[in-house]
Amino acid sequence: MKRSKTAVLLIAILFILAACSQAVAEVVPEYDPSTDPDEIDLLGYEYKIAAETHGGGEYQLSPDPGSSDRGDKLLQRYKDTEKKFNVTLNIQDGSNLGTFITEYAAGIKYADLMISKIADVFNGKYVQNGYFMAFSDMDIDLFSGLYGTPGTLEAGSFGNKYYSIVAYYWGVPTPYTMPAMWFNPRVISDYQQTSPHELNEQGEWTWATLEKMCEAIHDTSNPDKEQQTYALAYTSEPYLEFAALFSNGARAVTKNADGKLEYTLNSSAAIEAMDFVQSLAARDLICDGGDRQNITPFVENKRAFFLEFTHLGLSSEGSNNLSYQMQDAYEWIYFPTGPSGDPTSNQRSAYSYHSRIFYAPINSDAEVHSLLLPYLLQPLPGETEDTWQDVLKRNNFYSEESFEYFQMIRDDAFFDYTPFIPFSDMQSMLLRITRGNRSASESFSSVAEQYQSSLDKLYNDYLE
Repeated sequence: MKRSKTAVLLIAILFILAACSQAVAEVVPEYDPSTDPDEIDLLGYEYKIAAETHGGGEYQLSPDPGSSDRGDKLLQRYKDTEKKFNVTLNIQDGSNLGTFITEYAAGIKYADLMISKIADVFNGKYVQNGYFMAFSDMDIDLFSGLYGTPGTLEAGSFGNKYYSIVAYYWGVPTPYTMPAMWFNPRVISDYQQTSPHELNEQGEWTWATLEKMCEAIHDTSNPDKEQQTYALAYTSEPYLEFAALFSNGARAVTKNADGKLEYTLNSSAAIEAMDFVQSLAARDLICDGGDRQNITPFVENKRAFFLEFTHLGLSSEGSNNLSYQMQDAYEWIYFPTGPSGDPTSNQRSAYSYHSRIFYAPINSDAEVHSLLLPYLLQPLPGETEDTWQDVLKRNNFYSEESFEYFQMIRDDAFFDYTPFIPFSDMQSMLLRITRGNRSASESFSSVAEQYQSSLDKLYNDYLE
């Protein structure tokens, strides 16, 4: 189907030596687009990408021509790749693990790359049972930055190998991290509060400051609860609770020195975080916002802050997000630092249960991946490492500060290992604590044995 492995490797080595001797415009010098496309010939190999998007995002990996400037650049990269390597790129709409396994059993290649949800991959034991190949076993510079941040690589790690990447310089799929936090400058100003950006610059963006803002931005005089003003709401999904945990240095799961996962939600930092949230709710300083995407009060200037998944703040990710509903400016910030947290740490958002990243099925071709990926995933035509975010910045951010916070949220996000514990059960537990139905210390201790057992069965036992 393709030239022999020895021949291809010899050509690749000569190609690298030739390419390194000249100036190049893109990130990876081995694959200068000005070189002769016939120097590496994959003889028409069909390279399939099963490209599931998330959250109804409007930015697809198979955009219609002319739909956007960035979409056209992506299509041009596909054409350039096909010409350079003599391959055919087949971008499938949708990614289905069940279909992959069915076709695998029949000896059929489903895809070379699949965008799949982390929880589905690990809960289904696809990595554990050898259905995906490790990118760390391929002949690529995995830690060059081209394939994602340390957090995205860790999100697909198992043992000492790495099974996932993202197209970092494409910016898609958008990092599906949580929680992100936004503030409404109009509400902040109307209640004579200092901008969180300024507070953070002064080293004063802390839980204590947020608590004072909750006290100041608090108008329940209207009998219609929908018209009452609060700084912050808790909702039917625990974005606020996770924000408090992460900002206080707490983690539900921690990898120990032996590489095994330990349940650590019953730590003093985690109990302190949940006690803080519960105390705000008990004092009626924050309200029950109900629906998980509780955007309406925020855009109607009845909330100072809003927490959700990162993509809710980006215009390319659907017509229900802030960019379409907000008439005025909205600004990005991260959750303030807790008493046990590190004020210098930006790790306050996580790749988690619902995040989606690229995986390589075991019956795809590692040699082809090693040849194509360093070129395919470079910044798109006309863009560089320094300019690839320019359009993203112009289209989504009202200030330089907000763009910088988005970058921190995205690039410093860590993997929380929640796919290996009963995630829905944990979310319900956090919600019950906020509503005062049970204490944090009692709740976290009561599930310790169950959650550690889950970590052992889905992760630790496979390391032995």
